[in-house]
Amino acid sequence: KKYDINICGVASGVSEALDLIEKYMPNIVISDISMPEMNGLDLLEIVNRTYPNIKVILISGYRDFEYAQRAVTNNAFCYLTKPLVAETLISKVLEAKQEIDAKLKEVKLNDNIRRKLRENIMVLKDNFFRMLMEGRIRQKTEIMERATTTELNMDYSNFIVCVAEFELAASQKKLNMYDFSFYKAAIMSTIEEHLEDIYKCYTFNLDNRIGILVCSNQQIQRNILINKLNNVKSWVNKNMGFSLSAGVGNTCGSVEKLTLSYISAVDSMLYRVILGKNIVVDAEQKISASKERMAVDDFDNILRNSEEDMVFALRNLNSAEIKNIIDQIMQASKQIVSNDVKQKERIAFLLSVFIIRVMYSLEMSNHRFYNKENDLYNSLNELISIDDMKNFLMGIIKEMIQTIEELDSKQNNFLVNKGLRYIKEGVYEDVSLVTIAERLQIHPNYLSKIFKQVTEESFTEHVIRYKMNEAKKLLKTTNAKVYEISDKLGYKDVAHFTKLFKKHFGISPTEYRQLL
Repeated sequence: KKYDINICGVASGVSEALDLIEKYMPNIVISDISMPEMNGLDLLEIVNRTYPNIKVILISGYRDFEYAQRAVTNNAFCYLTKPLVAETLISKVLEAKQEIDAKLKEVKLNDNIRRKLRENIMVLKDNFFRMLMEGRIRQKTEIMERATTTELNMDYSNFIVCVAEFELAASQKKLNMYDFSFYKAAIMSTIEEHLEDIYKCYTFNLDNRIGILVCSNQQIQRNILINKLNNVKSWVNKNMGFSLSAGVGNTCGSVEKLTLSYISAVDSMLYRVILGKNIVVDAEQKISASKERMAVDDFDNILRNSEEDMVFALRNLNSAEIKNIIDQIMQASKQIVSNDVKQKERIAFLLSVFIIRVMYSLEMSNHRFYNKENDLYNSLNELISIDDMKNFLMGIIKEMIQTIEELDSKQNNFLVNKGLRYIKEGVYEDVSLVTIAERLQIHPNYLSKIFKQVTEESFTEHVIRYKMNEAKKLLKTTNAKVYEISDKLGYKDVAHFTKLFKKHFGISPTEYRQLL
């Protein structure tokens, strides 16, 4: 007890010793070589083979080299010869204990690191997928780099995004946060189990919903995918008592356009209003209330086909493409009205639905963009001509572009301000564009671009200027030598440091200190 060591058993022979070892799994075994049946070396061989982590201390009355050699060969912790004083044995036991404690500490640390890494990876994956679906990551190089860092393989040629949501029956009690997360995780796991025998599948969190990314280098068979999701729905109905609805987005052929598949999946979930809960809805099907298909004319088809392109163009602030889409839509409107002037009212309705769906996809409040006294449909229907409608829509879209630019600007300012803080905190470290971009979880090229936009100087220029001002401060307030200040600020080459200092202040560090 004095040494925080417990004796768990004493054996009179090898057989009894092995029984006790199996029962108690001790950390240390002390054995005399001379024992009945088998000797201590035989015990050592068995322990080394079966329980390699146990430290075995052998005691012998012989100074025989062969005995010692066998002990070493079988990884004995030490080989002690008689006569033996207690202090020597205690010393060796404490040495063994120290090694065991260090190993246990290392194992525990590694387990904690692995656990935290697993937790962090899951959070990073969810963040990555959310940003990807929302169109906040647009460049393929950045998408692939982020995928690699989160242990995801996105090197496929066909993708479909699905969105799922489970709902309790009216008779069921509302779930607390823990139970909700538990059931959600179980459903996500079930989805992956059902889909991964045919396609690569990733599930991720989307607030109360579940995101599903289906990937393949072959054509994704939508009917098979929908059947699989219906099987998941049936499993959830039977085993959890919940209803499960899912929207299956459009197929896309590149990771850059995953947001469009996501938008179509979310949009298809809206049809639950018509079709009810507990259903899998395919975005590529045309649905109607009477036949579970929605009857659409050519103009409606044009709007639906243009919707994804408009969202994509707005996200990328592509003014030319936006104008082209509006021109095509309004040209089709003119053709319809020229055949039947009474269709103007229907066009106003379909255009209002088109704009609202685009706003919904961009997560914008539609009230901001037109007179609150009237709804969008009435505002359009009150206009006399198709050209008036076009001008009205272009006005709304112009404000939408301004909103997107404002949001981008706020996001850029936020990121750059965080970057400036990291530069300040790391003034005595090797601060680089890559290290700061990694901390901000954005691509270095993007950081370089927005840094220049916000601060009107390059990242490198700012870091050098900040470090030179810090050098000036150290020269004034400390007695540190120039080479020490250079090294402290991360410049190993004193000549280079001196050159930068002189470029900024017109004099060398030594000359500056002499003027103080």
